[in-house]
Amino acid sequence: MQQMPRSRSSSKAWTGTVARSRLLATLGLLALLGGVAAIVVGSRGAGGGQATAAAPAATEASTTAQPVRKPAATVRIVVHGIGAYDPQGDHVENNGQAPLATDGNPTTAWNSEHYFTPFYKNGVGLVLDAGRPVSASQLVLTTGTPGYHAQIEVGAAAGGPFTPVSVSKTTTARTAFALTPRSARYLLVWITSMPAGGTAAVNEVTVAGPG
Repeated sequence: MQQMPRSRSSSKAWTGTVARSRLLATLGLLALLGGVAAIVVGSRGAGGGQATAAAPAATEASTTAQPVRKPAATVRIVVHGIGAYDPQGDHVENNGQAPLATDGNPTTAWNSEHYFTPFYKNGVGLVLDAGRPVSASQLVLTTGTPGYHAQIEVGAAAGGPFTPVSVSKTTTARTAFALTPRSARYLLVWITSMPAGGTAAVNEVTVAGPG
């Protein structure tokens, strides 16, 4: 039997069916590829998350491994008051009282001479002898006449010259001077102004340095 030729409408329907089948197949393939890509990205993300979580642990370990530095220990340096320093005067400033500033008794003191205002000298001072070169890091001064200005200096000889190793401070009843360590045998409490009464007293001095 002779096959009848297809009509134009039947051919168009068949062509549309094939096109839709191809479109669905393409969409299915794209969906599949998208799923695979999501799985790959998710796997990488999970791996990255684990690496990120491990970082703080490594940081914490490196932090705790740092050694703890303890403050340098200090020991008392024994000093003795041996005299006064008065380069712009007669070189005498109640020298006999100098040992009272280091006798361990806060009720006794070395006193400067009495000065009227204004104080016309660059300064006067109390000389301390450590008996050997030392590198002092602190000096504590107690006084019954607070309010005068002082700084600490050091030198190789009792008669000077002296080099400043602290800042100048206005004294209170107890004043601590931080010193720049500098090897020297003699220390000087250098007084550059007078308190209201015109006389500066040094009741007690203690010195410390690296142990």
